[in-house]
Amino acid sequence: MEGKGDGVTNMARDVDLLKRAESGVGGARIYFWESVWVTLGNSQVASDVLLDLSVPHVVRPTGGAAVLHGHDLTLGIAMPLSALGCEGREVKKAFLGLTRPILAALNAVGIPAVLGRDLAGRGAVDSPYCFGMKSDYDVLRADTGEKICGCAMKVSRYAALVQASIPIGEPLVEPSRVVRDYVETPASVFDLDGFVAALRDGIGV
Repeated sequence: MEGKGDGVTNMARDVDLLKRAESGVGGARIYFWESVWVTLGNSQVASDVLLDLSVPHVVRPTGGAAVLHGHDLTLGIAMPLSALGCEGREVKKAFLGLTRPILAALNAVGIPAVLGRDLAGRGAVDSPYCFGMKSDYDVLRADTGEKICGCAMKVSRYAALVQASIPIGEPLVEPSRVVRDYVETPASVFDLDGFVAALRDGIGV
């Protein structure tokens, strides 16, 4: 588990994870943020998403929607596609392989986590803000249907990277003044050491 970093450094380190996975070596990072940051999906434009452009922001290597950081536990997990049982760029299969350890680790520490596709009546929602949207492949609480972990992925020719954010505290700024379409996001309270141990067991690195 790493300490706190800025957005540029954290994104660069996750890109390095993907590059190592492309050479056949899987890996993971568990990290925090030195202050408030917003990461944007790689197809988003800051002026379309942010209400306050003075807030530090950076573009992720992965897709998806904007994420407000500083009060979350963030993960970067990258594996060779071959290690995920993929024949070529099987995006859904790669995503399931990379998020399975996250789901297992959350459940291991008492958070009933499921994918949206496994939760009846979750409803489909679209938004430029990650936690304002729900899809079949988002991580939700099984008992409430609330989104508790935002995940975004990049698949290259030989490897895949998932970046995940789990809110574990109150936002460090008023989110509605920073990002468009903000919705209140529940903070998950759990044994961090237990989560890390379970995640490592699930990833096998």
